[in-house]
Amino acid sequence: MRRWTVQDREEREIYLTEERWEHIVTGHPELREHLDDVLLTVRQGHRQQQPHDPQAYVYRKPCSSLRPPFNSILVVVAFRLQTDSDGRWQPNNFVITAWGIVMRRHERSG
Repeated sequence: MRRWTVQDREEREIYLTEERWEHIVTGHPELREHLDDVLLTVRQGHRQQQPHDPQAYVYRKPCSSLRPPFNSILVVVAFRLQTDSDGRWQPNNFVITAWGIVMRRHERSG
């Protein structure tokens, strides 16, 4: 199965699987032609920890090429650990979902 891997602004490696991408575009067709923009949101977007899950973060970034009324992309990323074949803990950071959102002007600048 295909997967895309990027680093966020703090050089944390995050991946998006083909299965998750299909889930995203099925539920959020506004992103169908915006895979590169979703990955760019993870690379360059502003990150905020989720209060209900301290191991989940939301990345937001404006995207002017989305169809109206959407003007930004929101991506939810899980930060987890898993053991490798030698029993060592390794990061396992992956995209859970994403969708187009409408951000007000003052939210986009921050």
